[in-house]
Amino acid sequence: MKKWLKVVALAILVVFSISVVLVGQMGEKKVQGATNELTFWSWVSDSDTIKQVYEQAIKEFNSTNKYGVKIKAVYTPGEQYKTKLQTAMAANNPPDILNMWAAGKMKPYVDAKRLFPISDIMNKDPQWKNRYVNGVFDLTTFGGKIYGIPQIRVATVIYYNKQIFAKYKLTPPKTWSELVNVIKVLTKNNVIPFALDARDPWILAMYAEYIANRIDPDAYRKVQKDPNAWTDKAFIETGKKIQELVKLGAFPKGATSLDYVAARNLFDQGKAAMYVMGIWDVGYLSTQSPVKKYVGAFKWPAIEGGKGNINNFLAGIEQVIAVSSNCKNKQAAAAWLKLLSEQRYAKDLLAEKAGYFPTVKVNPDPKKVTGLYLEVLNLLKDQNTKDSFTYYDVMFGPIIGDGFNNTIQSIYLGKDPVEAFKKLAEIAKKEMKK
Repeated sequence: MKKWLKVVALAILVVFSISVVLVGQMGEKKVQGATNELTFWSWVSDSDTIKQVYEQAIKEFNSTNKYGVKIKAVYTPGEQYKTKLQTAMAANNPPDILNMWAAGKMKPYVDAKRLFPISDIMNKDPQWKNRYVNGVFDLTTFGGKIYGIPQIRVATVIYYNKQIFAKYKLTPPKTWSELVNVIKVLTKNNVIPFALDARDPWILAMYAEYIANRIDPDAYRKVQKDPNAWTDKAFIETGKKIQELVKLGAFPKGATSLDYVAARNLFDQGKAAMYVMGIWDVGYLSTQSPVKKYVGAFKWPAIEGGKGNINNFLAGIEQVIAVSSNCKNKQAAAAWLKLLSEQRYAKDLLAEKAGYFPTVKVNPDPKKVTGLYLEVLNLLKDQNTKDSFTYYDVMFGPIIGDGFNNTIQSIYLGKDPVEAFKKLAEIAKKEMKK
């Protein structure tokens, strides 16, 4: 545990720089040999716009690649994917190509030698490697080798309904006291301040991760080395701030019974004024939401007396694709991944059509992306990468990371923050000794 934490401790965030990349076309020359089928497992659902990107890239690759290879995609959305993959990995019968998590959730598969270091191929092709934004491989790198290619950069922001804010003469808060005032004004007028799915602990955890950062950015770094640091003042105060929000009526009644869609519906219906979520929702909120004309975004407020900067973002990577050690044709798998980094996929489809923020350097046409996309992009340009941080359940893995999520949920439900974090510290001690 200690060893891998040192590897990724400084590999926190993606630098949200935007620039144009000149992409060369892959020269195709058919290689003789029998046709092989490579399986690609993914967790995306039919409603995920990135599925269309994968499908188009597979179709092109199957008809043009020089390896005589056909890729077959198998989609298993949600938690079922995790169970299915774990079973396949345990039996040493994984798919050839697969959606994979990063950092702490990827490490067990790297340790078990179930994943192929894609950098063994990528390092021989600098044109391919240089297409990506600096830092995007930090959370998929172990022992100096890259084990996964992330497709999307992510960050969490606070979306808000501009129409509601204008009605009550509110502006996006820049400090905690300003946020408290916004909440009080909204509740006084029977508007739910935050649309929240408290049933899924990871969503509530994003609030806590931001609050802890605004109190003391070093708190995140300390717990990577010392499990006792979970009981430090920054985390105890974070727990108290969560309970302060509950007391203020910041969340909908019965939030623990709401799922992701039900909570977002409160924002869609204009019943909630704000919505804390990742930028993976930009596409939906700016094209499909009933309130799409009024959606804006702002940074998580600073906390008076805190050490954290408003430009520190909770951010990371998503849609990591890895190649298994058992892959029947690793060169072909790498060639498909390279195809996904072409501008016609990264810029034209991922950014301009689907509304994602690619890991590949792109310069989207302002006329082909939504106003919300550009608004979020401008927020991210201010990112202070030094003290930015990634999602705890990704960084710390399933035991400590999910333990943090559950700790925050228990505090939300009324548990004493001191006792809650003391229990998490004990969990971390046991895990970090392994």
